[in-house]
Amino acid sequence: MEEKDIIELIKRLQADPLLYFNHCLKIQEFGTGNIIPFELNEVQTIMHSIMERQLKQDNHVRMIVLKARRFGISTYVQGRYFQHAAMNKNKVVQITTHSKAATDVMFAMTRTMEQNLPHEVKPQLKYSGRRDLHWGSEEGGLNSSYSLSTVGGREVRGSKIDYLHCSEVASWSGSGEDYLLGLLNCVVQGFNTEAIIESTAQGVGGVFHDMYWDAAEGNSGWESIFFPWYIYSYYSKPFDSLEDKEAFRKELGQDKRYGGDAELALVDTSCEYDLGDEVKKYSVTLENLNWRRQCIKTQCQNDLRKFHQEFPTNAREAFVSTGRGVFHADNLSNQVLISQKRQRENPSEGFHIPVQKWKQRGGEKYLIESLDGGELQVWERPIPGREYRIGADISEGLDVGRDTDWSVAVVLNAHNMDEVATIRVKIDPDLFAWQLASLGKWYNNAKLIVERNNHGLVTLKFLSDVHIYPDLYSEKILDERSSRSARKLGFHTTVKSKPLIIDYLRELIREDEIKIRSPKILDELQTFVNMPNGKMAAQSGSHDDCVMALAIACFGCKMFPAMEEWEKNINRRYMKPELRLYQPSGL
Repeated sequence: MEEKDIIELIKRLQADPLLYFNHCLKIQEFGTGNIIPFELNEVQTIMHSIMERQLKQDNHVRMIVLKARRFGISTYVQGRYFQHAAMNKNKVVQITTHSKAATDVMFAMTRTMEQNLPHEVKPQLKYSGRRDLHWGSEEGGLNSSYSLSTVGGREVRGSKIDYLHCSEVASWSGSGEDYLLGLLNCVVQGFNTEAIIESTAQGVGGVFHDMYWDAAEGNSGWESIFFPWYIYSYYSKPFDSLEDKEAFRKELGQDKRYGGDAELALVDTSCEYDLGDEVKKYSVTLENLNWRRQCIKTQCQNDLRKFHQEFPTNAREAFVSTGRGVFHADNLSNQVLISQKRQRENPSEGFHIPVQKWKQRGGEKYLIESLDGGELQVWERPIPGREYRIGADISEGLDVGRDTDWSVAVVLNAHNMDEVATIRVKIDPDLFAWQLASLGKWYNNAKLIVERNNHGLVTLKFLSDVHIYPDLYSEKILDERSSRSARKLGFHTTVKSKPLIIDYLRELIREDEIKIRSPKILDELQTFVNMPNGKMAAQSGSHDDCVMALAIACFGCKMFPAMEEWEKNINRRYMKPELRLYQPSGL
């Protein structure tokens, strides 16, 4: 090949990474060890398109990737960064893995790429170390480097990094978070730089879990990408005949080994990816589910939890709780899938719920004057004649960052334990009382059970004295000094009462007797763990406001079951009016 042709080829390869992959890169085939051309699979192709789209839009790449196993994401990033360093001057690539063994495997792959480059595009090596490649710095040379390291190893602070790949970050132990921060601080804040943080999930909590959800919720400058198992064509098993396929369809959801209703809920589960020029969509097929059953039996020893960890369907399922979780992980995963199916069939209504004020007109009180503040999700509007229970957990109301608590109220249908509405907001306790009064009145004067610990006292004071809410929960308390009993408004959470309501909630989830719709509640249930001191609480960096509000609402349903119509008629006929509803008069 003539020199001008080589120059032209190099220009084309610099501009087109896919051409470089196809023309130049070779890898060792998994299983056989054979050296084969690097041909991108469908997941790697999607990853490439998303990175190119972000690069075009933002002039850099900042991505956090959550994935199922064996998709080849790390291999793709390796090849991409190899192209950047081997085809451009003054570039620095840094790849950091979770273990020495993983680092060795990845560098062996890098060696294979370098040794099998076509002669005409192979840059001159200055030297090659155990985990480093450096291309020549002499006049006209690349002066680029490609280095791999293990977390906790040699210090990289102060270095200049153009392309950073942090692999299996959920498994970074010890001072992994500080090490990651040091690497990120080394990435050049300029055009055409790239940083990829990727991992399979390793339970809830930790830096990868937190960074992923921050990105997913739009609270950082990073883009979150999740790859579910079913988008990979390899994870599909054809049927022998149309009859077998139809028989399979009819028995979906009937076998608890495969998730029961959760398996059926997988049908029509879908995802999509914005590739810039097009939107790529994928849906779960019967062939996917056929493979899933085989995988559960042969690779996961009929353990659904193992399948969820290795081959998650959604991001929440990927972060399956570890053994410290209070609530059973399989049941939570099933709740997530079923919740998503309900969401597809009946999307929630989002309200900017007003803080309301009481006005007097014609002897009746009504709610008007909308003020700012409040967020409400509604899945089922109030049905006449239905009874509802509302559990409320009250916070201080300060909005000073992600670590501050929320005020939460969960509305349950007392007849079937369905979550029908949830409000979650950072607002002053007295203003939250206005919202609870509005919500309770709307849901047919629902019984309102408010935690009276700390700031809940303020909320209860307003609900009783200002709003005169008609059905507030109260407890009979024995005064140890006087040996007299008195009633106090609200639910008091103590070391004795908390385990009781949490255990009841755990039973409801285990027996599939409650329907949870809120993604926030499902998230918190997964991060609610048994602590070393024997207590139950949100693990570090997480919240449990939704869990407590839900548990209190469930307690309300247990203590005050919904009455049938004939019971209501007897109540109306025979009970004295003053006994029908507890009318609070103050704290």
